[in-house]
Order: sequence, then structure tokens, then C-alpha cells
Amino acid sequence: MAKGTRIKLSNGRRLVDDVIRIANRQPMAAFCRDMDLTLICELRRKIKPRLSWNTIMMKAYSIVAKQMPALRQTYVSFPWPHLYQSEDNVVMITVAREEIDETRLMFARIHRPEELSLTQIQEQLDYFSNHPIEHIKQFCHQIRFAAMPRFLRRLVWWLLLDMWPSKRAAHVGTFGMSISGFNAAYGNCHLGPNTTILGVDPAPRNGISRTLLTFDHRVLDGKPTIDAMNALYSALHGPILQEMKQLAENQSKSATVSPAVGQPKAA
Repeated sequence: MAKGTRIKLSNGRRLVDDVIRIANRQPMAAFCRDMDLTLICELRRKIKPRLSWNTIMMKAYSIVAKQMPALRQTYVSFPWPHLYQSEDNVVMITVAREEIDETRLMFARIHRPEELSLTQIQEQLDYFSNHPIEHIKQFCHQIRFAAMPRFLRRLVWWLLLDMWPSKRAAHVGTFGMSISGFNAAYGNCHLGPNTTILGVDPAPRNGISRTLLTFDHRVLDGKPTIDAMNALYSALHGPILQEMKQLAENQSKSATVSPAVGQPKAA
């Protein structure tokens, strides 16, 4: 008889277990599209410090979600099945952090990213990725929540998702984001509590970005999801491209204009 050892779920795995349990209640489907982002790749190389693809995709998709109310809707089962629509965008993005000899997933939330500049979004993502976990209020709340008994966590999740949907966006987000692949290995679906989850290609090859959009089929069908992906492409080549051009031009001007220092005085 093979022997083994029972291993207690860590704090981080308990939180992921909760998220996956909720996600498994949702009938999720997904579409994948290769997007030609050659122009954005070229501009991205000129901007220092370099913008992450999460930053670029987050703002572009937030612009789309602000224009398409269906992307801000969520399915609510209590007291009867209905949809609830949030006024504002809140993105929930997964961040891998090292904590007590464990690489765990934390869930960072950014409110109304479409109203922020790309630089401001990047600063927030850098904060969530590099700042000490014990100094980030969102992450401390998640650690304390995951330490609660399972029956209490399930009650809180039910209250948040079905009893008080008005508070859902602030705590869970209106859409999710995660990395869709790594080292040429790509997923075909994301799991999470959001109506849509945008999978971001962290390393587009030859300017081609493989973008994955997972959606709750109770809220969205295929046609509006494809429309959202088309709108995402347009946003990337519209306002995002223009903002990156302006940012690159401003940095170029700052690099070429230097103050007159140490000039000799006139005799």
C-alpha cells in the first residue's frame, strides 16, 4: 500500500479554492484572437520605464467596458435570477507574490482604470507587485479572510455575490485579468468570479498578441463577446496608441532639451 502525507491547505490555497469553487458555478466559455499590435510594440520599446502589457490591455478593455454596459453586468441568483449592472469599472487582476516560502496569488483591484493614464496604471501595478504585502491593505484583508473558517467564508461570499450585488464590484471587480500563457504555452479558459476575464499575452511574438476572453454565458453570448474583442482591438489602435505616441514624444523632447549648465559669463 502506497503511503503518503496529508498536507493542510495554506492560506493562499484556501483563497484560490474559494475563487475556483465560485467559478465552477458559472458556465464559462472563451474566445481567443491573435491581434497584430506591431505599432504598439514599437512604441512600447521607446517608452521608459517600459509599460507592461497588463497596463496597456487593462486601459484598453476598460474603455470598451465603459462603452458596453453588458460587460459591467453580473448574474445574481437571489431572490430570483436577474442581472445587476455596475456603473463603474473595477478590474481585479491576479498578482503572484512570495509570502512565507510560498508563491501565492493575490487579487489586486483598480477602480476606473479608463480614467487613469497609462503611467498611473503602471505605478499601481508596480505597487501591488513590489510593495511589502503587509503594507498593502487589500492583500492584508485577503490573508485575514482566508484564515476564517470555511463556513464563514462561504457565508460572506454568498452575501457578497447574491445578497448585496451593489458591493460586489468594489470587492470582486466587474472584470478580471490574468496572464493567458507563458513560454509559448497558452491556456484556453480562465476561472474566476467575474463575468469576463481578459487573458493577456505577456510576450507577443513578431507583434502578434494572442488575446483570450473568457465570459459567463448566462450574461453574454458569442456575438457581444466577439464585438467586445473587436472593440478592444479598436481601442488599442485608437486612444491607447495615441496616448503612447504622446508619451514617447514627451520623453524624446525631454531627452533632447538640456539646461545650459556651466556656461562662461560674458566678459
